[in-house]
Amino acid sequence: MSPATVADPVAIEEVFARVPLLAHLSGRQRTRLAELATTRLYEQGSIIVRQGDTSMALYVVLSGHARIDRESEAGKSVKVDEVTHGGFFGELGLIEDLPRAATVTAEEPTECALLAKWDFQNELRTDPDIALALLPVLGARIRELDDQLVRLHHS
Repeated sequence: MSPATVADPVAIEEVFARVPLLAHLSGRQRTRLAELATTRLYEQGSIIVRQGDTSMALYVVLSGHARIDRESEAGKSVKVDEVTHGGFFGELGLIEDLPRAATVTAEEPTECALLAKWDFQNELRTDPDIALALLPVLGARIRELDDQLVRLHHS
């Protein structure tokens, strides 16, 4: 993993605009969040986040490909999803203090923009309309994850 760097906020804002979680925000709001983001490059096979670790940031994939796995109670690793350019994970970490629910591994060199929890929460204090814009997106994401769990349980 490379050290965190400050990336081009314009390029990050363009990707943020295509991320369902952030698409409902105004351009001004997305630009401000992009200005707060840092980027990291993960080598193939690198663990980006590990299930059970403290959740501290939202990750948006700028390039590359990553696999999302969740360990079952029996200790079996189950592939939950994959993310590529514009994909995201860790969004619940922005709003709750629970451990990471899954492990994310870079399947190839993968660059991510990271929005730290404390930066996001400071923006919410400054601009509460951000929270209102995110509520429908988070609700849809929860329903999607519930549907995935049902499919996994019946497969």
